[in-house]
Amino acid sequence: MEIHKLKLDKFNKINTYNFPEDIDLGIETTPENFEIIIYYIDQIEDVAAFVELVKNANLPKNNRTIMVYKKGRKDGVNRDSIFMPFKQEKYADFKLRAPMLCSISGELSACVMSYEK
Repeated sequence: MEIHKLKLDKFNKINTYNFPEDIDLGIETTPENFEIIIYYIDQIEDVAAFVELVKNANLPKNNRTIMVYKKGRKDGVNRDSIFMPFKQEKYADFKLRAPMLCSISGELSACVMSYEK
């Protein structure tokens, strides 16, 4: 797992959500006062759940919100379908942050943003 690509080193408190048991990011999580939310997208409805979670999480100004998803899926859950509502500014409070879209393993990719309330 190439988590270093997500550029998390300046953050100390991370929490993960919705990950299946067979995916281990190797990250120590913090249940409170976190600066980063990493959310696994398994179905397209998870995007709306991710947005609601982030909006209610009381994140600090300098935050990161990251969606992780499996590459190469043929069931409509892919980079384009996950990212489309953000590109169409349906969720205008989310801004892309470096590294934006990146591969973190042979089967997982991530989309990195921040939530600017």
